[in-house]
Amino acid sequence: MFFRRYLMLVLCSVLPASPLAAQPSQDSLLLRYHKALLGLNPPPERRFSQQIQVSGWQEAITTGEFSFRGDRTWEGNLTEEDRLYHLQSDHFHLISESDRLALYTEYVEKPEQVAPHASIDLDATPETYETLSAEQTELRGTKVVHLRLKPKVDGQLRELWIDPGTGLPRRAVLNLAGVWGIAVYTVDFQAAGTYWLPERSRMQIVMNFWVPVGFAQRSFAGKLDIGSAFTNYRFGNEAQITLPMIPASPTETVHPDTTSSKLGKSLSVNLSTQNSRSPLAEKIAQFNLNKPDLSDPRTHINVFTTLHMGHQDLLLYLFRFDSKQTLVPFEPANSQGDSFKLFGTN
Repeated sequence: MFFRRYLMLVLCSVLPASPLAAQPSQDSLLLRYHKALLGLNPPPERRFSQQIQVSGWQEAITTGEFSFRGDRTWEGNLTEEDRLYHLQSDHFHLISESDRLALYTEYVEKPEQVAPHASIDLDATPETYETLSAEQTELRGTKVVHLRLKPKVDGQLRELWIDPGTGLPRRAVLNLAGVWGIAVYTVDFQAAGTYWLPERSRMQIVMNFWVPVGFAQRSFAGKLDIGSAFTNYRFGNEAQITLPMIPASPTETVHPDTTSSKLGKSLSVNLSTQNSRSPLAEKIAQFNLNKPDLSDPRTHINVFTTLHMGHQDLLLYLFRFDSKQTLVPFEPANSQGDSFKLFGTN
């Protein structure tokens, strides 16, 4: 009996500890993540700059300044190819991109107010997702826990990089689908003051849909790669300052580093800063801001997304869809699922 006890003590001292004993369980990681999302406080007012680069069958570089107020109204100034236009919340009717009937009915009756809107849900619990793997790694020089997820019923999340200190997401990758097509969405987050907000995002879309134009319909099929960078967050009184007529256009890399998720190389936006230096320039800017052909509802459609993060819902501008641009033909997705290798990216 003494010999058997001695042997057990020797084995326990030699055998390595179980990985689960050294790390939190996968279920506890998701529960902590879910609790951290629920604990987020949405900023009642926020103002930020956004840089957008669109490539694929539509090409555009856009910079914007957005102000969201506590009463849920908002406004934004956008600069695109040296042209300006102004957005206001009461000028838009946000319609779910999955509600085809409402989208097309409103498009015919009130085309100037139609704004397709997609919801992106970042929440996850052990009841809604199965954790396929969990490993400690680094993301942009910061230690994180990388989770690969599989939805148990319906769910958009596929990967999460969780901050071990806060339990909040540093990066998320989601698969999206709707009447417009399919997409992969990658979003990076940053601490901004006491808040946790988007830093940069990338959406790679394979589009396949149609819209009514007059008594006919027009089909759209092609690939879009949309990168955004969110900078210069301001809150409280600073968020409610009247927007400038001509927003600044800083140089910014708009795509997140997607090496680990194999979404391709980063793209850069390099824009010049515009300044209004005379009364004539101010009048030209005002004319461009309200130029009729820039707001043609049958050719220019503004698209929005909402990030659901616990009790926090963040409305974000995605891009301006220009239905007059020529579409680029594309091949159907292959059987290996490599649907988003776009235009020479690795």
